[in-house]
Amino acid sequence: MPKIAKIDTICLDYAIPPEKAYGTARGLNFRRQSALVEITTEDGVTGYGEGLGPVQAVRTYVDLIKPFFTGRSLYDFEIAATYCHNRLYHFGEGHFISALSALNVACFDAMGKTLGVPVHDLIGGKAMDKIPCYATTGYITKGGRSREGLSQLEEQLSKVDKSRFAGVKIKIGLDPRSDVERVRLARQILGDDIRLMVDVNGNYTVDIALQSLRAIEPFDIHWCEEPLPTHDIEGHVELRARSPIPIATGEGLSNVAEFKHLTDARGIDVVQPAIGRCGGLSAARTITAIAAANNVRVAPAVWGGAFGLAAGLHFIASMPVVPHTDNVPFPVLLEYDVADNPLRDDVVNETLWPEEGGVRIPSGPGLGLTLDLDRARKYFAKA
Repeated sequence: MPKIAKIDTICLDYAIPPEKAYGTARGLNFRRQSALVEITTEDGVTGYGEGLGPVQAVRTYVDLIKPFFTGRSLYDFEIAATYCHNRLYHFGEGHFISALSALNVACFDAMGKTLGVPVHDLIGGKAMDKIPCYATTGYITKGGRSREGLSQLEEQLSKVDKSRFAGVKIKIGLDPRSDVERVRLARQILGDDIRLMVDVNGNYTVDIALQSLRAIEPFDIHWCEEPLPTHDIEGHVELRARSPIPIATGEGLSNVAEFKHLTDARGIDVVQPAIGRCGGLSAARTITAIAAANNVRVAPAVWGGAFGLAAGLHFIASMPVVPHTDNVPFPVLLEYDVADNPLRDDVVNETLWPEEGGVRIPSGPGLGLTLDLDRARKYFAKA
């Protein structure tokens, strides 16, 4: 079996023009970053995975955990990762798990290339060739609650091509009154024939979230994402029991145990593991099994660059739709951020843009992507 000969990190950084800054209820973001872990086997096969978080932090953790994996079989990831995690117990979670997540996906990418098969065949198969998706847009801009902010929201939503997307998610969370204004405008522009989701990014307490959810219920909201900080399990249980809208969360969680606690407590309707943060494809599969055991839906959070998106595509393609058979009330949708993102669109040779019906899964072995180093170099982060 091939062994891992080398592990490197490629840190990508893109400064967003101020007029294109994307924001949430927690503030504006002026940079996009992507931490790519590159593994090379003794046979010269390379694999890539993407970890979520500040690239410098992820790179530092990758450097610390390299010795646990270098020289081991490519197929030993679970054994080495469990030992690494247990041995470095006091590192906690967070960006440590992001580093492991990226390494996990990179191993699957290299396995697929070694065996000549796509990643989805290694983790469960392929239910479809094209994954339906929803557009993440409607970001909060520097205009905030003002008329200017609503005008900018209208501009973002008017660009959504409904033939390519089965749903749209917008940002809310400034305050309940603003939430109603933003949701009302979204429905006016998008119409009633598309799923509409909202994302608070954990900016509310239970009482404020409940006020907002009751106020926006008439607009047929498919789910409310992260109404509370993800650590507030008791708050999620209380809110879900009283909310007129399904509750989705999980993007901020970084290990399987946290997902189990929240799901077992019945504090969630839609589980959202982020592959680049929860432990990789292996952990995401475990989280999906936990959700299935609790009869809870799964909709992975997909964020970052091209390799994070590709991992999400392969993962969703491999997911059994539980508990449904011939009739699926709501298909699993891929999250697709439609804001300016060259770390997705300009660093690989393949196109990952949605077409009618969704995003097509890359056809090559592994993740099916080819990193173009010449183009990627212009986004290399400064040390």
